[in-house]
Amino acid sequence: MSTHQDNTDTASVGEKQDGKMFETSLDHVPSHANGTVATIEGIDTATLHNDEVITQAIQAIGFGKFQWQLTFSCGFGFLVDQMVLVSISLVTPQAAMEFGPRYATLLSASSYAGLLVGALFLGTLADNFGRRLVWQASIFGCSIMTAIAACSPNWAALNVFIALIGLFAGGNLAIDLTLLAEAIPQEWSFILSSLAGIWGFGNAVTGLIAWPLLVNFGCPSGSTPETCSRGDNMGWRYLYITLGGLCLVMSLIRAVVLRSLESPRWLVFCGKMNEAAEVINHISRMNKSDYHVTGDNFLQPEQEKADGEVRSWRANIDRASRLFSGAKQIRLMVGLIMIWALIGIAYPLYTIFLPYYLAAHGANFGETSNYITYRDWTVSSIVGIFGPLLSTILVSSRYFKSKLSMLLTGIICSAFCGAFTSARTAAENLAFSCMINFSLNALYAIVYSYTPQVLQVKNRGMGMGLLMAVGRMASLSAPFIATFADVTTSAPIWVACACFLAIGLIAMGLPADTLPYVSKKGHVSNV
Repeated sequence: MSTHQDNTDTASVGEKQDGKMFETSLDHVPSHANGTVATIEGIDTATLHNDEVITQAIQAIGFGKFQWQLTFSCGFGFLVDQMVLVSISLVTPQAAMEFGPRYATLLSASSYAGLLVGALFLGTLADNFGRRLVWQASIFGCSIMTAIAACSPNWAALNVFIALIGLFAGGNLAIDLTLLAEAIPQEWSFILSSLAGIWGFGNAVTGLIAWPLLVNFGCPSGSTPETCSRGDNMGWRYLYITLGGLCLVMSLIRAVVLRSLESPRWLVFCGKMNEAAEVINHISRMNKSDYHVTGDNFLQPEQEKADGEVRSWRANIDRASRLFSGAKQIRLMVGLIMIWALIGIAYPLYTIFLPYYLAAHGANFGETSNYITYRDWTVSSIVGIFGPLLSTILVSSRYFKSKLSMLLTGIICSAFCGAFTSARTAAENLAFSCMINFSLNALYAIVYSYTPQVLQVKNRGMGMGLLMAVGRMASLSAPFIATFADVTTSAPIWVACACFLAIGLIAMGLPADTLPYVSKKGHVSNV
């Protein structure tokens, strides 16, 4: 068990003026896993002390049964989010042949509208009512709405159900990352990046399910509503029923088998010191540790908050304003907003409309079947699973950490995107799409793991929700670009290429970086 350090060390993270702590440095995040407590001016000493008590407790207890269960549960969230998102690009061509909408590619706009509202709504709820309740409800709602979407009688109904799926999925990843970042010790912080490998797994699972269903129970390419009846085109409905069932199973496992606890950091922020101590002690028992804390280990903040006060409009406005409090904090948030906006544009331009591009290039190569399209989708998705493994190595290195890692993966991703447009054979087409998926997942893994670490506990849920909402809002532009432009050309790929490069360059201007891997013995990784 790690040595329990003296809590008086907390004063070293800032200067004390008039009884309050003020920022002195935002160059590096003090804890790779738990984020920084010194990024916002005016943090009282009680808040700093309490955060240090929890950080030391998590470090001392270590990574055990509780964290493994939480990691698997958060993995379900990543899997559900990715499956329901990428399914849209697979369902749209098939459903469009049955319903005959004027603008088929705008179906994804309904999804991003729901994701936008969900990110803001669920993120704020997580800060007001706790992480655990919203965390459980989000994945359950996704499962129900996905299954119901299979019953859509027309294109308008399908759009409504897709938006509702997005509503529940909108804040899922934000809460997953928030819960996990607040519960793991520093030496296991690589989990935050490596967990993103599930995105590729989600793509692959969805592709493997869609492959036989859409090929064997779907209308052939070029069909119209006159030649494509509901009975001949049940494949996409079977896909949504299957995905809804899988999501429901995962939500039940999350709620009944891999049961989690409320975040002790959020409980302390709400003034529930004894409950926070009980949670920490429960984690200690699950991990077979003898570490123990009591409510007396925590300090009450200058003004104790009642539940109603924590959830008031004034409190929420205050949390939002503190995201932009101080010059460095403004610089950090502006940089993150730009990065998430670029992600929102680049991701759908490349990923959501990839099947259209593959189909068009397959036609150029003399291969036009749905079989070829979904085969290539599945293969490239499987390769993408391993991208976050590269991210894990990079962010754990004392040479790269997070900022340089974002630059490197952004350059790699941009290079492969540009090279993709030069593909002249079916093999090149598949190879480049595989490498883009690999580097794209590597880049996104770093962005998604970096963000919650530089946000404070009291507004981490709201901050994650806000940034993800920015990404979703930017994503709304992609369906319109795809609708009123030719999605089979390389233009969307070049736009995505520029976005990936810009993400890496902006990352270098961020005022905070994460620390490299630190073993229990306290030695920084020499990778």
